[in-house]
Order: sequence, then structure tokens, then C-alpha cells
Amino acid sequence: MHRNGDWVQTKLKLITSRAQKDRRCRFSSLAYLLNEGFLAQCFMELKRGKAPGIDGVRWEEYAEKLTENLRGLVERLKAKRYGPQPVKRVYIPKDGKTMRPLGLPVIEDKVVQMGMTRILEAIFEVDFLEVSYGFRRNRSCHDALDRLDKAIMSKPANYIVEADIKGFFDHVDHKWLMECLRQRISDPSFLRLIGKFLRAGIMEEGKYVETGEGTPQGGILSPVLSNIYLHSVLDLWFERRMKKELCGYGELNRYCDDFVICLQYQQDGQRVLRALGERLAQFGLSLSQDKTRLIEFGRYAGINAERRGEKPATFDYLGFTHFIDRSRKGKFKVGRRTSKKKFRAKMKAMNTWLKSVRNAVKLRQWWPVLQAKLLGHYRYYGISGNLSGLRRYYFGVLELVYKWINRRSQRRSYYRKGFAQYLEYYPLPKPRIYRNLYTLAPVK
Repeated sequence: MHRNGDWVQTKLKLITSRAQKDRRCRFSSLAYLLNEGFLAQCFMELKRGKAPGIDGVRWEEYAEKLTENLRGLVERLKAKRYGPQPVKRVYIPKDGKTMRPLGLPVIEDKVVQMGMTRILEAIFEVDFLEVSYGFRRNRSCHDALDRLDKAIMSKPANYIVEADIKGFFDHVDHKWLMECLRQRISDPSFLRLIGKFLRAGIMEEGKYVETGEGTPQGGILSPVLSNIYLHSVLDLWFERRMKKELCGYGELNRYCDDFVICLQYQQDGQRVLRALGERLAQFGLSLSQDKTRLIEFGRYAGINAERRGEKPATFDYLGFTHFIDRSRKGKFKVGRRTSKKKFRAKMKAMNTWLKSVRNAVKLRQWWPVLQAKLLGHYRYYGISGNLSGLRRYYFGVLELVYKWINRRSQRRSYYRKGFAQYLEYYPLPKPRIYRNLYTLAPVK
């Protein structure tokens, strides 16, 4: 079984090579790659312990009869009798006020989606532009932030278009998405399979809901489909058409459906905003009016704001608030701190978790999990200039820990002195910077 999987990996490399050499090449035979060996590898890549879909089957249960299950799955794929089940819709907190919908596919559908994702990545990765960073191999949020820092610090960037696509994942137009896929794929079986996933529907509170548009968040296939869609709708449009209409410098920086545009002139910013709204409308998308704006931001923005008696504008991107800052020598630099919205959401999530585990398991059992949570926060938010934000989070978490370990019973467990002694023996990770953006290293 695994030998077949290795054969598929070799084929994927050949597909990538061919796609790179011939930008007009369309692949006519792809569905056959979804064989038992390849799908077995895809199954092993799935994260374990995740919530099940509507059938209630978990990773461990499916693994008990993996060979038998995959053989039946491949037979149905070949006979075109395979049909994805509706995704189970659940809601998770997005911020302090709203909830984010997530789609939970069944395990079998996850396996097929993983295989299709690997095939799509092999074809389209060579087409994606440097301005795109979301859900791509060897690229991260920090790389996007690094490129943005270099653009503002070393290029004539004086204005920022801060844009937000309203409900992107819920409003992707299926017909346009299939048209984007046909630019590189002509295999009817493979395209039909993608169409089935898009139309699989949603189960919410026991009721079936049809999906005429959108890709469910939480699905393995959704990120690569969103990149393919926005590559055609936004990236290529800005790089090949919009840039020619600008009077000065312009650069797009996109992470999935979050993006900002750096510009040299205010009139270019106004032109981009108008054109951007029109462009997105052609593909069933729209800008959120409350979250989309043009601001002055760059080397001279702070001085100009002072002359007007105003505070310099700030903008949020990838969980950070970007603001005008000065180095020790008084020179301009881009400052970053954890955004207030993200900070509140992280503290609320930590409070909820501590409340749930304080009596469920003993302190020594959940303490290592707390250490891992802190490290995870530092590794993302620990970028140049944000040490104070990390410290604020660290001391905030300490206060929450102290509060909840003393609410495990009517009797107080620790006073301040005893808690401090416990921290000496079982210390929590201290805040530190993990990513230095203030360098002249080339952007990836």
C-alpha cells in the first residue's frame, strides 16, 4: 500500500515540474492518483483527537480497519459512487462578541480532501505569487509581517489600504471557482469531485442546509481553494493590471483572505479602493465598509499628524497593531503590539480553559499544558518590539492561575508567598522575542 503512495509522491513532483515549465499546461488525468497507498499516507497526516463529523467516527476507530476502509473508499471513487457527507457546523469564539462558524467533515472525507489538496498544491503552488503567504508550505504569518516591514521601511510607502472581505469563506462563488480551477485542470472526474465537496451541504442542529456558495471553514480543502480563488481574483489583478494604473509605488501583502496594500500616493489609494470594490463584486465578494479604509502610514505620517494636531493612524494585520514608532536614535520604524481584540480573546480563552481544568485534573497534570500554551503564545506574538505585550500577557495569566487554583474548594490553596514559591520550583516560561524583524535580511 505504501509503495503506491511513494509512487504518487513521485508523480506529484513530475506534475509540479511540468506545471513550472509550461504555464499553460492543463492536467487531464489526476483522479487516478487517489489510490490506497496515497490515501493511507494522507490518513496518517490527519491530526488525531479532533472532533468527529456527523457520523461520529474518530481517527482511532477508522484506523482499526484502515486497509479495508480505504479499499472500499477507492472502489467507490473509481466507480464514481463516492459522495461527501454534509459537514457538521459548530461555532467557536472569534472575539469577545462574535462566533466563527467551522465545518467538521467526517474522517473519510478528510482523507480524500487531504489527497486532493496535495494534488492541487503540486499544480498551483508554482503559479502563486510572492505576495501570498497563507497556508503555503515554508511560508508563515511572520514571513508576511517581515515583507510588510521591509516594504514600509525601505520602499516609498506612505499610505496603507487596510481591507477586509466580508464573510469570504461563505461567499466564494462556485462557478467562478471552478473556472479558476479549469485554467490548470481538465480532468472531469477530479473537477466533479471538487464540485461534490462544494455542494455537500451543512448539518446544523440536526437540519440539513444546502450550500450554493462558499467553502466551509475547517475543511482541509478550503485553504488551497481560497488561495486559488484569490490568486486569480486579487493577486494577478493587482500585479498585472492595477499596478499599471498607479502613479507611484504599490505592493500587496496577503495572508489567505486578510490583506493590506502599501501605496506611495493618496490618490492611488483612493483609486485602489474604488477599483477593489468593483473587482470583488464581479466575483460575488464585497468589502466590509466598517473594516476597510485608507490611512496615512509611513516615514512622514507621524510628522504630518503632529502638524495637524492628531495622533498617527494605526492598523491591524495578522493579530498585531502596527503603529508609528521611533528608534533610540529617533529614526522612524514600524512598531507592533498584540492587537487589543486578540489580547482580549486570548485572555478570555485562557480564563475559560483554567476554569474548566482546575477541578477536572490535578495541578501537576495541567501545569505542563499551561507551559505549552504560554510558549505557543510567545512563539507567535514574540516579534521585535512586542516584549511589553508578552509581559502583559504573562502577568495576566499568572493572575488568572492564582485566582482559579484558589477556587478549587472553599479552602484557599495558596497565598501570594506560597504561590511565588511554587513558581520557583515549577516555573512558567518567561516572555522572550522569537522573531527579529529589524534586520536587512532578504525576505523569503
